[in-house]
Amino acid sequence: MTYHIRVRPTALIIENDAVLLVEYEDEDGIHYNLPGGGAEPGETVIDGVLRELMEETKAEADVGPLAFVYECAPHKQSGEYPADTPHALNLIFECKLKPGSVPGLPEIPDPDQSAVRWVPLSELASIILFPNIKEQIIHYAAQRRSIELIEDHQLDCYVHNSQKRSD
Repeated sequence: MTYHIRVRPTALIIENDAVLLVEYEDEDGIHYNLPGGGAEPGETVIDGVLRELMEETKAEADVGPLAFVYECAPHKQSGEYPADTPHALNLIFECKLKPGSVPGLPEIPDPDQSAVRWVPLSELASIILFPNIKEQIIHYAAQRRSIELIEDHQLDCYVHNSQKRSD
């Protein structure tokens, strides 16, 4: 069975021992997500995380290192999601709010989006967060170990055969 993997750039913003989350309220009650969503065609993951953060929280940020990666494959998932949940790879970047940027509910929020909230790390255990990466967020906040994102445009180019240097 073949699945298309949707890439989801996602922001992890931790300030004053609290994490910035998007609140949703639906028929099942209140749950939270990190700001993020699907990358659009032609968009880098860095551009995607900035766009999603702005769309969902009105916030501007600087994108830092990759904090961690989360995969949800429909054929190997926890059972928390419907069987038709698309295969997704969340690239979760540590971000830092730009000076003067104040997160808030956008004028046209996502369906069921009810708020943007700072949730203290000490209270993460008491909320429903999708995906359920609460322990990983707490661990990351304490350790700040990250993964470097290498973008092709940052790399040195090889000299092509037609451009070989003479020794």
